[in-house]
Amino acid sequence: MSEIEPKAWVDVTGVIRWGAQPPTGIQRVETTVCRQAFETSTAGFVIFDVLARRYRRLTQREMAFLAYIVLGKWPADTAARGERLKGAFAYLDVQFSHQDNETARRLAYAATGFRRRSGGLYTVAKLVLRLFQWLFVVLRSLMLGASAVARRISGRPQRWAPEGSVVLVSHEVSRNRSITDGLDQAGLHGVNIVHDLIPVLQPELVSKRFSAGMDTFLRRILKAPEPIIAVSRSTRDDLIMWNRDDVGAAYPFEIKVCPLGSALVSTQRDNEPIPGLEGRPFSVFCSTFDIRKNHHLLVAVWAWLARNMDIARLPDLVLIGRRGNASGLVEAELAKAPELAGRVHILSGISDKQLRWGYQNAVLGLFPSSAEGWGLGVSECLASGLPVVHADVPSLKEAAQDLMPVLPAGDFDAWSTTLKDLFEHPEKIEALRSRVAETYDRGSPAGFAGCVISYLNLLADKGLGAARVQKQQIA
Repeated sequence: MSEIEPKAWVDVTGVIRWGAQPPTGIQRVETTVCRQAFETSTAGFVIFDVLARRYRRLTQREMAFLAYIVLGKWPADTAARGERLKGAFAYLDVQFSHQDNETARRLAYAATGFRRRSGGLYTVAKLVLRLFQWLFVVLRSLMLGASAVARRISGRPQRWAPEGSVVLVSHEVSRNRSITDGLDQAGLHGVNIVHDLIPVLQPELVSKRFSAGMDTFLRRILKAPEPIIAVSRSTRDDLIMWNRDDVGAAYPFEIKVCPLGSALVSTQRDNEPIPGLEGRPFSVFCSTFDIRKNHHLLVAVWAWLARNMDIARLPDLVLIGRRGNASGLVEAELAKAPELAGRVHILSGISDKQLRWGYQNAVLGLFPSSAEGWGLGVSECLASGLPVVHADVPSLKEAAQDLMPVLPAGDFDAWSTTLKDLFEHPEKIEALRSRVAETYDRGSPAGFAGCVISYLNLLADKGLGAARVQKQQIA
């Protein structure tokens, strides 16, 4: 960074809490923005200290840990177990300094041999680590209390950011009750990325707590108001219509759209084969195992295909993602389909290099999700030259640029017959692959992150007035 104090900042709370492991979902978005700021020196880094209830600059140790994470300095999954264990426990003081649940999960997984995130040994290890973490947090709270008293006695101001500074608020803390006070005390104006409105438009798909939290968050930033960046035109339009029909806030800003128009994992870097998949034809679906994603539908479809077509023509099904509320449904479908033994591969925590290899070597991409703000897996497939069959969700059509086959999200018959036709006629898949190569506008990870950071710098240089509505956003 330049010696001149920056006015555009990126909140790295979520990235620090997630730690040195392959990012998923929103963590991948935030990590990509951080990496772009690191590589271009176009923004500073801050963290929302939940214990102190304030924003502050990173310490040198936190800055080193951030670089360790976003620049991918931790050992690969193929490294020796001792090296991986050492990497997992690197910067332990920083990892234990922040109140979250992911740290204990991540470290317990490492301490129990990187096997799985379940079982008695893992549970005990997680509990012990969580106790140590909470002890560390208590001690740090006492130190912060003493520091706050000293600050009040000395009369040191809490405001530290240069006039007009803006910060991209991390999704991890955007719903924290102290976030507004934290922004005000530091002299920062919050800017927020909105990924989707599923929790408020389709609350039945998420927990009541999460839906209520997102409802409060979205209403707050609309009424405050705070500048908003949407990851797609579909999300922007949903937000404008929800505000019009439900919230009624006189929101004065134009919602900036920085589309996730390409994979957040660069297709130009090295790749690494996924063990067990080399030499095997496979189709791939990459997303957290959430009910709305319809992983279980794909498993049921694969079982039908295995019984109703030449098995030699059926590729394996590869499901990549973190366990979630749909994992049980997937396991139940597999238990009913012995014919799928060895043909369905469930993977979690693979490296970016392995993910790139998966997209570049698959026969066909799949994305049957019933609700998305963008549908990153669709754009990742296409950016890798891989054709993808996806559900009839507006944001997915936008991500696919209306180039790929579209099917009703939960329609078993439509998915079964369409995929059977494609696998029995591989020339149709090749025609789709040619359409991707000739027509798809790939963009780049730097394009999305550059859009976000450029907007932050515009607001920092010109003031929030630069975000005011210049034209009607929805035709």
